[in-house]
Amino acid sequence: MVKLLSKNLLSPILIGLAVWVSALLPASANPAGVGVASPSENRSTDVNAKNTTQQGATPAPVKVTNNLAATTAEPNAAQINQATEATEIQRSDWAYQTLAALSDKYNCGNMPAGTEAISREQFATSLNGCVQSIEQLVARRKPSRGIKKRKPAAPAVVTPPPTPEVVPAPPEPAPVVPPAPVEPEVSQQDLDRLKQLVQSFSTELQAVDGRIQAVDAKVTKLKDQSFSTTTKLVGEAIFAVTGLAGGPNSATRTTIFSDRVRLNFRSSFTGKDLLLVRLQSRNSNSFAGAASGTNMTRLGFEGSEENATNLQRLQYQLPLAPTTKVFIETVGSEFNDNYYTFNPEHQSAGLGAVTRFGRFNPVYRLSGEGAGIGVDHKFSPNLGFVLSYAVPRVATPGAVAVPGVINPPETVNNPTGSNGLFNGSNVIFSQLTLKPSEDVSLGLIYARAYNSTGTGVSGNTGSSIANSPFGAAPTSANHYSVLGSVNLSKDLVLSAWGGLTQATREATGGGSADIWNYAATLAVKDFGSKGSTLGFVVGMQPKLTGNSFFNNAGTANAARRVDRDTSMHIEAFYKYKFSDNLYVTPGLLLLTNPESNASNPTEYLGTIRTTFVF
Repeated sequence: MVKLLSKNLLSPILIGLAVWVSALLPASANPAGVGVASPSENRSTDVNAKNTTQQGATPAPVKVTNNLAATTAEPNAAQINQATEATEIQRSDWAYQTLAALSDKYNCGNMPAGTEAISREQFATSLNGCVQSIEQLVARRKPSRGIKKRKPAAPAVVTPPPTPEVVPAPPEPAPVVPPAPVEPEVSQQDLDRLKQLVQSFSTELQAVDGRIQAVDAKVTKLKDQSFSTTTKLVGEAIFAVTGLAGGPNSATRTTIFSDRVRLNFRSSFTGKDLLLVRLQSRNSNSFAGAASGTNMTRLGFEGSEENATNLQRLQYQLPLAPTTKVFIETVGSEFNDNYYTFNPEHQSAGLGAVTRFGRFNPVYRLSGEGAGIGVDHKFSPNLGFVLSYAVPRVATPGAVAVPGVINPPETVNNPTGSNGLFNGSNVIFSQLTLKPSEDVSLGLIYARAYNSTGTGVSGNTGSSIANSPFGAAPTSANHYSVLGSVNLSKDLVLSAWGGLTQATREATGGGSADIWNYAATLAVKDFGSKGSTLGFVVGMQPKLTGNSFFNNAGTANAARRVDRDTSMHIEAFYKYKFSDNLYVTPGLLLLTNPESNASNPTEYLGTIRTTFVF
């Protein structure tokens, strides 16, 4: 009874004493959280402490310890509200001491040095680093769920027969490997404290995360746009075995072995521009002489300098704007290389159609591998416009080709006679491109050309008089073309074009002529194997259909200079891909009425083209 009474009397006294002591102690010195003052009492204590500091008292320095239990306790509602609403974080606050202790224990977060209060943004930055570090630590410490394999039973020990005693050499001391650092276990209590901090500073953490993402985006952009001036070598080598049957010498079958090699040096100075330097060697002679008697059998990679190496192209490309590109060429200007030709699977000399006419509309040949400047502008992804000026190379009628010398020669750099940049042969080329849909491309071309020697009017493709309708007289011409390409499916491409040339004789007596050409092509992609293409071409090479100019004018047997019959160009090829660097293309051309003359027998041209790309 005495004991029970004593216990009943002492309990209220002890409880009251505990409440009184806890009221006198600051919140940080009350780790157990027993008898914590109400929020209003805490605010009064803070105000008194602040007044004391203003009156000259020096605050004691804060000591951070590894013992979280001694430094922080489970926060009460007042402490969480204080952490959420405070504009600055004091060193004595629960939030600061909790993060400092977590940072010291788990080596995370960079707590600012000094004794001054820190902003919420500074605190959130340190908190963000600590959250990421502890997340990684928890992920690494996550136990694996693999199934433990039972170890096989040890084999029975067999006692070997006695052997003579050999004294082994002393073993080399093994290198001392420092023990791996032991990472601390993350307790659930610490995770709860971290969660409370994250909830109290959620707004600031979102701001920190946004800044980090912005910095990451800038770093990624800088990596993507990082650029150094470099030169890349892109090469192509063609080996071809070509044979001709029919033609003027129908009893004779001619077979040749020829090549063409191009080395392209591609340099950039800003990452968006391009300097192209191309060296070329080739010896693919034409069948147009005594063998076939017509330019209609020309190969797509034809030409010869007897394998002498020449500067075939020098071009600089620069963007004036994201949608505008400028081409400047001192030699080797080719409209077909700079602009879309509406015959995508046939246009390449090394990987497309095997003949010159089968690659694209002859109007793209008017630049004549000379000098020029052009602008390619995209009004929108579905509408584009091209404007270009070029000075082509012009062959002198009757000139004899010299081995190792490019023929025809350059004229833009010739200051004599009807040559130079503006005084001699030239062409103005324009093209409008329209894409009604992703699978349909339509084009209109207008070109105005002047040729001082009256040659190459049809881009040296087609019949001889279609390229020289008035003999050697200076000739101007307006060229009109309509083009289109349609993806019938992902593997089937149909393309077509039609062109009209209206030529005018710029000499005494005048004269006019009309020249037509057209073609349709079909490409079956991935035919037989991935990357291989089966292609067909059917069309009419440039034909002179009407002419007011007479041969041998003034004589009794004068005749109009026209093509009286129609020659049909029928071609098939199969590009087989052995690898990304090796392609073999057999191709066959059937040419009816060569030179648009029914008196000429049908000609057959076959080739096996091997192309190395590197």
